[in-house]
Amino acid sequence: MNTEEYRNKLHEDIEIAAVVDITNPQDEFLKIVTEILINGDEFDDFKECYYEGVSKRGANMRIDGYTIDETDGSCCVFITDYHGRYESSSVNADEITDFFRRIWYFINEASKYELYKELEESTEAYDFAKKIFNNIGNITKFRFYLLTDAYNNQRKKNIKELKLQNMMVSSVADVPLELNIWDIDRIYNIVSSRTQKESIEISLADFGFSSGIPCVKAVEYNDAIADIEVIPKMEDALNIQQEEKPANLITYKSYLAVVPGQFLNDIYLEYGSRLLEGNVRSFLSAKGKVNRNIQSTIKNYPEMFFAYNNGIAATATELDTEMTENGLVITRVKDLQIVNGGQTTASIANTLLTARKDEIINLANLYVPMKISVLEQSMAERIIPKISEYSNSQNKVDESDFFSNHPFHIRMQDFSKKIPAPAVNGNQYQQYWYYERARGQYNQEKMKFKPKSSQMKQYEMRYPENQVIKMVDLAKYMEIYAGAPDIVSKGKQAIVRNFANQIKNQWKISNIEFNEYYFKRMVALAIMFRDTDNIIKSTQWYKNKHSYKANVIAYTLSIILNYVKVNCKGQINFIEIWNKQKLYKELYNQISILCEDVYNFITDDSRLTENVTEWCKKEECWKRAKKQEWNILPEFIETLIPDEEVVSKIKEYKITQKIKNNVDLYNEMIALGSSYWQMVYDWGIKENKFSGTVEKKIIQILINMDKTGESPNEGQVRIASNLRKHFINEGMPMQFKV
Repeated sequence: MNTEEYRNKLHEDIEIAAVVDITNPQDEFLKIVTEILINGDEFDDFKECYYEGVSKRGANMRIDGYTIDETDGSCCVFITDYHGRYESSSVNADEITDFFRRIWYFINEASKYELYKELEESTEAYDFAKKIFNNIGNITKFRFYLLTDAYNNQRKKNIKELKLQNMMVSSVADVPLELNIWDIDRIYNIVSSRTQKESIEISLADFGFSSGIPCVKAVEYNDAIADIEVIPKMEDALNIQQEEKPANLITYKSYLAVVPGQFLNDIYLEYGSRLLEGNVRSFLSAKGKVNRNIQSTIKNYPEMFFAYNNGIAATATELDTEMTENGLVITRVKDLQIVNGGQTTASIANTLLTARKDEIINLANLYVPMKISVLEQSMAERIIPKISEYSNSQNKVDESDFFSNHPFHIRMQDFSKKIPAPAVNGNQYQQYWYYERARGQYNQEKMKFKPKSSQMKQYEMRYPENQVIKMVDLAKYMEIYAGAPDIVSKGKQAIVRNFANQIKNQWKISNIEFNEYYFKRMVALAIMFRDTDNIIKSTQWYKNKHSYKANVIAYTLSIILNYVKVNCKGQINFIEIWNKQKLYKELYNQISILCEDVYNFITDDSRLTENVTEWCKKEECWKRAKKQEWNILPEFIETLIPDEEVVSKIKEYKITQKIKNNVDLYNEMIALGSSYWQMVYDWGIKENKFSGTVEKKIIQILINMDKTGESPNEGQVRIASNLRKHFINEGMPMQFKV
């Protein structure tokens, strides 16, 4: 698939979505592209915020959305330029400049002239304009984004300055400014890339380090065995040939370097939290940006920073070096990701940004030790989270930050491949809900086919785009089910962190909770969430206000679920939603009448926090919602399934899952083979790790099973599996080279 083919397919998808969702193509384009960029770690979140007006001096103003990065303090503001398939397919320099001017004038007006006082209080635009006015001093950088389905004739992806009244400016409200153009070419490149993430290329000469950074090459390995999960590929279902190289063999090399603090400061100000691996970003957003001890050393003892600081662990996919008379130096780095030491990097930059005018902070003598591992592009996505996990294992980083590698996701993906959705609307073919466990997996599989080819049609029929569930989606649905709309309102990182802790704790107790019923309920919740979104978009009050949709969805569904849990001896009929693949009438009506009431509730003048978005994040908001009297329809209550009936059905699913777990474990241990178990036995004897003769006898059964025909029983297999895990924790290799 090339760019133009992708553009045509995108327009088809947008037009269909606009009809189905009762919305307009521009809104659908904005939704699709911001999801792509969030998935690519360009930014973490996005809030719809439509505003169009005229400044005090007659300049046109317009924005379509924004987000504030809690990690690096930057503020992203968005505007769209949607052409559609029948309009001009290109955008020129003057048009691009005009779009960026509209955002600039909005920010200027909001920061200097209290624009919010002219706006309706119950809108996102009011909240954002007031936030800008009150917090302009805390914003480190504005990043303006032009999102367009046209081709950018200017050819520049990022622009340093904006022309205003015959004058070039590089800031707004005295805050540094960065202009980003995401045209159809750039969007296609990130969708079709293997990592689903745009490359960052850092030439050290561009940052004033033309002589490079001194380093030494520490190690280089070919075909090293990596401790990673092998991600099942959807290719299996479509019979596409896979690569023959074992998925956990990698090639990498590592360098040790001494990095100037000024360099870290400059690249962080340029790229912000995009330099931080996702786990590190999550940690920093939860714990705060600046460590006081680090800050004190930067200000008062910069020469001692190298001695006091543990340093930085980083990864890259490419690294250029050059041998000079002073030794080996690094000259270029591609796809730099800081996997440990994010707080060090952020603290250096933030110390300079927050310094008083009379403070002199000199980074000339501040240096930081760095280990940088260079990975193959194809393996980076799977290896980086594992490096991050192990690099941070001695630090106080929440375990939930490494949730993406948990077996829970493997099981959900397995269900999504094996459990077909019930055929509806006269379909004569099987469809599935696609659980996207790995970043961009759905699009990556799609990109392998030619547009309109039989394979593409087969893929899209089997896995419709509107039936894709990402990890953050799953977390959002289940947090709503658990009754936590305040957490959901806090955004992606908070949702995943909270949900991960719950899943990890439950998995340790018993993983049979996560069975086929759990999967079907998850899909039913996805249907509830998406149908509620469509219900809201079709209402007149939302068309007038165009604000707080995400908060209204989270609170509406949480209120219904909580009411049922607290006041009824029954549960929502999730299996009926699964069977029909849509809301049943009574639930649809209940959601419809509640949405506007919820909007009025969260925007009510009695709220304790003026900013509505911030108010929805407060536990007090949710406490009030639970005490509120809501209009609950009797006919909806009549559709609830009695608790005992649901409990009985779930018990059946748990028994089935337990049997499956035992069979899977048995097959996994047997499949390792006699020679493998012989090496386990030899290692255990050599290292004196066996605790008794029973363990030895069980391993000997596995060693001799091909000769004797005797197979271990279920209990023996479980003991062997636990012993293997214990040995690995004690230092035994996960795999032995034969």
